[in-house]
Amino acid sequence: MKKVLVILFALGLVFAFSAPAMATDIEVSGSYYARGWYDANSSLNEQATSNALYQQRLRIYATFKVAPGLKLMTKMDALELAWGANVPAGQNGAGPLGTTVGYTNEQSAWSVETSKLQFATKVGLFQVGIWDTNTWGCDFGNNSWSTGSIQWIAPVGKLLLIAKLEKNVERDTKAINGDAYSDLDSDNWLVAAVYRNAGLEAGLLFKYIRSAVSRDLIPGVDGYLVTFGLVTPYFKLKSGNLYAEGQFYYGEGELEGETGVFVGDTDLEGLSAYLMGKVKLDAFTVGALAAYAQGDDPNSDETEGFALNGGWDWNPCLILWNDDFNYKADGYLGHVNGAATDGMMRNAYIYQVFMEMAPTDCLAVKASFSYAKADEKPVGFEDDKYGTEFDISASYKIYDNLDYMVGFGYLWAGDYYKGTNSKNVIDDTYLLVNKLTLSF
Repeated sequence: MKKVLVILFALGLVFAFSAPAMATDIEVSGSYYARGWYDANSSLNEQATSNALYQQRLRIYATFKVAPGLKLMTKMDALELAWGANVPAGQNGAGPLGTTVGYTNEQSAWSVETSKLQFATKVGLFQVGIWDTNTWGCDFGNNSWSTGSIQWIAPVGKLLLIAKLEKNVERDTKAINGDAYSDLDSDNWLVAAVYRNAGLEAGLLFKYIRSAVSRDLIPGVDGYLVTFGLVTPYFKLKSGNLYAEGQFYYGEGELEGETGVFVGDTDLEGLSAYLMGKVKLDAFTVGALAAYAQGDDPNSDETEGFALNGGWDWNPCLILWNDDFNYKADGYLGHVNGAATDGMMRNAYIYQVFMEMAPTDCLAVKASFSYAKADEKPVGFEDDKYGTEFDISASYKIYDNLDYMVGFGYLWAGDYYKGTNSKNVIDDTYLLVNKLTLSF
């Protein structure tokens, strides 16, 4: 009997200590995609060299609701890779016909991208941790990455007030780097307000950036300090069948040379803008957009177009300035002996008309036609035209949570890609993509 009482007492203690943990509510969601690319000629060379590959990513969101107003949010990625890429020779031995088999444990492991604690108080909502930041307003201009942040949000009538600190780089770690790396950090400070009312959303953000990551880092090598202030308003408007959105960025700052002979004090300026409108007409939606990212005038004594661009979150085309293609699919766009562009729109104008159609509840089709040119021609360049692109894509719902997309893009490449050599011969390129996406 005594042993039974001891066992029951032990079980009671286990239950008592585990009961609070069991009370935590856990919500899980996520996504998975598998995507295939065929890149006909991203080198824009006459002797075209095509590339074809498959990619995938598994992403899980887990939210731990500990108490009303208190929760921990996480995001984890796994197997974010191209199939068969970076498999080292000898990994798990050799397979049939001498091929290697299997993936490394590192590629297979989970990567925690976000850990954010959120708690509500009488003076507002606080968020502390590491999560996707550098996002504001529309997708245009956003370059999301995980950054350590502290954020305060408070509603005041129809306004939402925001204040935030972001830690981009921290080098005040004596145990690792010693005193030599003191004050070589990069930090952002932000204040913002958002207004929402009856189909209208508008916001205004002020951001101050101080980057000392290149300040006296290596003795005898040029060192400099960057300070930069940024203001960006945006709006999103929905009225009946009409939808419009836009955003404007302007920033000024200074690069202060501190050591060496090649880096002096330089004024910095950045300017970019975006506007899009569309109207729904029965099963059709038609619209247009225009965007601008300032280039650096070679005749100016200041650095223009600094830090402001279209962002890698904004993909206006399948080929031009598409981060999925230019970075994730390794389809870096540019002539092998000339100029190149990547996944972020810089030094450019783009104009686009598009059409969207949904003939059934399961099928959606989109087509667009775009023209792009440079804002400033770099020294020695003879042409400012990036090119003209036609894109068409279709998405079909196999299940409510499972979509299959196919797309085709064709770029009539412009002579900007010749760079400083007018003898370079530019050839066009096209792209085929298909993607299977599960959301849960």
